[in-house]
Amino acid sequence: MKNLKCFIIIFSFVIKFALSQCDSAFTYFNVIPGNVNILAGDSCFYNQDLEALDDLISINQLQYNSAIDIGTQSWFNGRLKILVAGNYGNSSGVNDTIYTLPETIGNWTSLSGLYLEWNRISSLPESFNMLKELRSLYISNNILGSVIEDMDSLSHLIYLDLGYNEIDSIPASLCNLSELQYLWLFNNNLTSVPNCLCSMSIDWSSDDSAWFPYFAIGGNNLCENIPDCIANSDNFNVSLDQFYYSFQVEALQDCGSVMVDQSGIVPNSLSINNPYPNPFNPETSIMVKLLKNEKIKISVYDIKGNLVDMLINKKVPAGDYSFKWNASKFSSGVYFIELKTSSEILYKKAILAK
Repeated sequence: MKNLKCFIIIFSFVIKFALSQCDSAFTYFNVIPGNVNILAGDSCFYNQDLEALDDLISINQLQYNSAIDIGTQSWFNGRLKILVAGNYGNSSGVNDTIYTLPETIGNWTSLSGLYLEWNRISSLPESFNMLKELRSLYISNNILGSVIEDMDSLSHLIYLDLGYNEIDSIPASLCNLSELQYLWLFNNNLTSVPNCLCSMSIDWSSDDSAWFPYFAIGGNNLCENIPDCIANSDNFNVSLDQFYYSFQVEALQDCGSVMVDQSGIVPNSLSINNPYPNPFNPETSIMVKLLKNEKIKISVYDIKGNLVDMLINKKVPAGDYSFKWNASKFSSGVYFIELKTSSEILYKKAILAK
């Protein structure tokens, strides 16, 4: 009986040891943190996927002990399938600010969902076109000026959210995304879009059962030479609320410029620059330009949409103004500065980093 017990203990150890071993291309993790979801398979994770996660952490100087600690991750048979990483301002661990994506992001060749909202990402690496299994890309509320030229390399995309960036052009290659169903381009700097968009099988004017539009492009600068499918869309001047995407809002195209004699154009009556410095601690400045006398209100909201401060609420003459916000009494996090007049509302994001 004693020998049998010893045999059982040794056999159990051998089985456990055998199961803990991975192919040389994978790394075994004995402890899986709560932010990691294993959809299928065991605790062996592909080394090249881990390498890209490590590079994402190091290049943005984030403080993690392991590649699988960042954001929220889902793995399928050892490959990274879904990554949620950004400054969402919640307690789930998804509250970092990412500025740069490493070239090794191209290692994520099995990735199907990438959620990088509320960061400070200004460009996509060349290797982004290697994410050929991507179905969902949500990268709103960043500072992207453009996307990759060969967008059609992401041939399985169904959901593409590029809202609230600084994108000024869309490549024609996007028209080749035959599986795309949701295209959100609102609140960018677009002055034109490719005519070939009309060849796509997107429902340009309808909403899904959850009231999300299949297409929305409000809040840009589309004023002339607009493809018919876009110009005639019911969602031509539609956006989603910036905080939670919980409801649709009207966002007119910025066509406030009008021709005057031969001298040029009259610019919009209102503008607000990005806060500087940003991130900041404890004070940042907001530059505002007014071309006419009017009442303005500058409010500050936290990530949950709560009003936390008000910088001004009165009528002022036309001119250039600089408003300072001292956030010494507030905690670190993402805040939104709202500039409101009787006819316009503009937002800027500020990051308090103490």
